[in-house]
Amino acid sequence: MKDLFIKIKSKLGIAIRKSYELPLWKWLIVCFVLSVIEVVLLEILGRRSILTPFVFIFHNPIIFVYNILIVYFTLSISLLFKRRGFAMGLIMILWLAVGTINFVLLGYRITPFSAIDFLMFSDVLSMFNIYFNMIQRIAIVAGVIIFIIIIVIAFLKTPIIKGKVNYIQGSIVVLVSFTIVYIMTFVALETSLISDKFTNLGTAYKSYGFAYCFSNSVIDQGISKPDDYSEALINEIAYHALGTADDVNDIKWHYKNNQKQYPDIIIIQLESFIDIGRVNGVHTNIESIPNFKKFEEEYPSGFLTVPAIGAGTANTEFEILTGMKSKIFGAGEYPYKTVLTHTPCESMAQILLKEGYGTHAIHNNKAKFYSRDESYANLGFQTFTSLEYMKHYNKTLTGWAKDDCLPGEILAAMDYDEQSDFVFTISVQGHGRYPKSELKSIEHVKVTLDSEDPELTNQFGYFVNQCYEMDQMIGELKNTLDKRGKDYVLVLYGDHIPSLTFEDGQFNTGKENQTEYVIISNFDTGLEDKDIYSYELSDYLLRALGFKPGIIQDIHKAYFDEDLINSQINETSSDETADSTDEAATSEENESEEKTPFDKNVHEIQYDMLYGGKYIYNSIEPYGRVDMRLGLYDTAISAINYNSSTGSIVVRGENFTTFSKILINEERMPTTYIDENTIMIIPEEVSAPPEIGDTFVVAQIDKDKHELSRSASMNYSGE
Repeated sequence: MKDLFIKIKSKLGIAIRKSYELPLWKWLIVCFVLSVIEVVLLEILGRRSILTPFVFIFHNPIIFVYNILIVYFTLSISLLFKRRGFAMGLIMILWLAVGTINFVLLGYRITPFSAIDFLMFSDVLSMFNIYFNMIQRIAIVAGVIIFIIIIVIAFLKTPIIKGKVNYIQGSIVVLVSFTIVYIMTFVALETSLISDKFTNLGTAYKSYGFAYCFSNSVIDQGISKPDDYSEALINEIAYHALGTADDVNDIKWHYKNNQKQYPDIIIIQLESFIDIGRVNGVHTNIESIPNFKKFEEEYPSGFLTVPAIGAGTANTEFEILTGMKSKIFGAGEYPYKTVLTHTPCESMAQILLKEGYGTHAIHNNKAKFYSRDESYANLGFQTFTSLEYMKHYNKTLTGWAKDDCLPGEILAAMDYDEQSDFVFTISVQGHGRYPKSELKSIEHVKVTLDSEDPELTNQFGYFVNQCYEMDQMIGELKNTLDKRGKDYVLVLYGDHIPSLTFEDGQFNTGKENQTEYVIISNFDTGLEDKDIYSYELSDYLLRALGFKPGIIQDIHKAYFDEDLINSQINETSSDETADSTDEAATSEENESEEKTPFDKNVHEIQYDMLYGGKYIYNSIEPYGRVDMRLGLYDTAISAINYNSSTGSIVVRGENFTTFSKILINEERMPTTYIDENTIMIIPEEVSAPPEIGDTFVVAQIDKDKHELSRSASMNYSGE
């Protein structure tokens, strides 16, 4: 075996050396052949099928060739290196690596892999234990290690080209191949053969190919500058839009101590929450969301068209809060991870903050997920209570925090100050991955499937029972709000459908990009049942409550053509998994929405507000970054005790949680949580008694070891 390996290695080395002697035209042929193979492999991985890619190739030969040219351009870069074989192999492996990542991700979510996922790397690591079992985790780590070892060995062992590299020839090839790709991209976009605006990322990948879509996601970030962008045009748009600012409901709020008393506004975005009765072939023995169904009958409700399917929570949230369209940003981009980390943005929180509201965000997941700890401050939230600041919560068997902790946190935020409050809450209990091997949930609702597939039955069973518990939470919250006796508005909606396997046409009402919403209140808002977009809700709600909305809401009122938009929705095919011809047609119909005057003006204004000259604000930023605090109340130390008989160090104080960690002279110590007033370092972790003068601090540390906040320090004074 050893001799065989040496023989193969020797022949491979000789073949590589001989290949360096090939004339340039033969190298170009090699690059082209390898590009064809690479693109076919990427499509097989991306479609998770061996046959479907060839249907795509047959129906879309020009797009197939275009994808080949993109890969060919990247491979041609290897002609500029002395280790030509290594460079070409590395580029091929990197393409294959992102294709493999896409293949794995599509097993857990509907959204394909895109460049923005690199920014989500830390968030992915935090969910590693939830999505992969121990064997899978070991296999992934081992695979990464093997991949790195192979790259290093290949670099060391791959022969170097003799003589000088002909950089002129190589540069000409790279330049020509880039020019061909550039020209073909321009022509394909102009003729609508492809699109650079992906209304549905999954459909785009199937319609235009992995190589193009992934490359586009790398290049296309932020909002592109409109060709006709100018101060004069923005002023023209604003002149018409601002005329709608006073078009609000006339609501007479009561007064207390000579101050107008506005209603508390609570919005809850329910993770993956839908009515399972919409799905054909799935049956339950009782109603799975009885409270929500009851609310739909009693209060204004309808379908909510969201920008995501099976994933993308943050973009639904972004559209609800800002009234902006996330699809105007780069392919697969999350504004929370990009522009909103450093740019203040108009939002419901900013608008209501100016009206005297207290603004609070709540999420029973980690603070840094989707960079909410940074973006929320730019959206106008004064406080953000994440999981690290919650004293009491339970977890699902898959590791997510249950939503039964949310009513208490919402009420605490409302009691935090004397103002009326805007409380924006994001739940997490319904989050995937949904277990296949067993139910892993209390079975409140018995779920059966026509298919009788045991794995799918477990997945749907788990999901439906999480929705049942989430529904119990909103029922409890409403009862509590009713008892408070203060005017309130409670908005409930799902962020997207769950990342489960749905067959074509399986939804009997609504579409895959629609969830349900309901607007509950203990007074008459004047609203009626209506299907709306997620980016419409802020305008819809603020005007109903008598508030003068922001600029984006004025754009909605002035330019949104409901009949035109809805007619396009009705014409759009819901079949997103058919053959490539249907996918291309579906995508083209979806993109037609971008051609409306409303979308053109929204594009202009969003660019101006976030990237341009802020002409809409007379070049003055009216909204600033809020000095947001994490958690409602400070963590504080009141006493430090060393128990010489047991060898433990006990710290007493206030507002401790399971994420509170003791730091001694800035060294993080293993900390055991006792209760909200007591944490300790157990004897096994105490190497030596503390010394007089040692500085103690209690910090909130998330599970990825990031410090979020800390208490005031206290010096140890001894017994």
